[in-house]
Amino acid sequence: MATSGGVRGAGRRSPYRLRLRRGVLLTGVLLLAALSLGVVAPPPVAPGLVTVPTPRLGVDGCPVELLDGRGFTDLPGPLVPDGGAVSVTLCELIKKWPAQGGQPSPPAPGEPRTLTTRVSEMVALINALPTREEEADRIRTRGTARALPADFGFVCTDVGYGQEFSFAVRYADGSSALVVLDRNCGTARSAGRTRFMHGTEPIDAFLGFYREQLLATGKATGKTVATPACAAGLTVREADDRELPELPRDDAARNRGGSDGDYLPSPLAAVTACRYQRHGDRLHLRGRWTTRAGLEPIRDLLNAATRYETVTDENGGITDISHSRCGIAGSTSAQIRRMDVVWVADLTGAVVEIRVWRSPCQAVFRGPGGMVPKPALLARLDTWLGGRPTAGGGERGVR
Repeated sequence: MATSGGVRGAGRRSPYRLRLRRGVLLTGVLLLAALSLGVVAPPPVAPGLVTVPTPRLGVDGCPVELLDGRGFTDLPGPLVPDGGAVSVTLCELIKKWPAQGGQPSPPAPGEPRTLTTRVSEMVALINALPTREEEADRIRTRGTARALPADFGFVCTDVGYGQEFSFAVRYADGSSALVVLDRNCGTARSAGRTRFMHGTEPIDAFLGFYREQLLATGKATGKTVATPACAAGLTVREADDRELPELPRDDAARNRGGSDGDYLPSPLAAVTACRYQRHGDRLHLRGRWTTRAGLEPIRDLLNAATRYETVTDENGGITDISHSRCGIAGSTSAQIRRMDVVWVADLTGAVVEIRVWRSPCQAVFRGPGGMVPKPALLARLDTWLGGRPTAGGGERGVR
């Protein structure tokens, strides 16, 4: 139940309740799949038959349990009340995957993020999400190459996401509204109303506002963010991505979002580059370079080096041209001999690690898979770490 004031937009504002059903229903936005299967979405449920399940909420207004099932109805009115909002919280339920043959554990609430600035803009974005009819019109406009029926189906995928998101909107009168986001169906649902998302648009917009809030409220400033340091050495296993080690550190992932934006979305506070060379079963530090000046061009360089790139052929096929097989088991004949590591701390306090294999092959690692390195990045690393003159106030040390 709601902790104070009830759930705004449900019950008091509407006597109707929406009953959700178990299973994958025809409520997503994968039009082509729906057409190929010949399925048609059922008409909206009559308001008198509508019921709305209410999950248990924590003191922050976020769900502590998953809603059971999916469904589609659309009562009149905005998705959430559009006046008097004082905060929007992005809620997260983290799923715990069981070991093979084990029983699943209840999801655990993640740390919520609460937006108290640009709240009215965020509420407006939530209410601007298209209705079923508006989404259908958009798809018909894009689908001019093929005839579309007057009423076509919406379908859901079944991706095993590790977390489920929702928005908790709080109002000055103590009431609240909960918006449940379903990335498999591409829907946002609240109090018997359904809107459609394009990818992770509302989440990405929230995270953009939230990063601005972190910077503006002074929770982390350049003076308080420490400069990352180089480790004196690494074991080969820690650095060898063929053996599935721990992934590079990525604190920015939590507030980055799921769109194709920059890998480093926030301004930087400090950058440290480290060069390692193998001796025995260890990679030993051979050079380091650090700076807290001239950071925006460095951020641009690193964002370009970590951006996934694709090409689209004449038939609409998409090919990833940034992927590298360097460091993949069975692709690299020898273990790593030389590696550079770039540590980045941004003004929100997030620390990010980017690994760059230099020998026996070259690749950039921002996660579990390697990317083809950009010549500009390799050249800059050699300038920073290879004994050549530096610019931009950097400090170099060699061991």
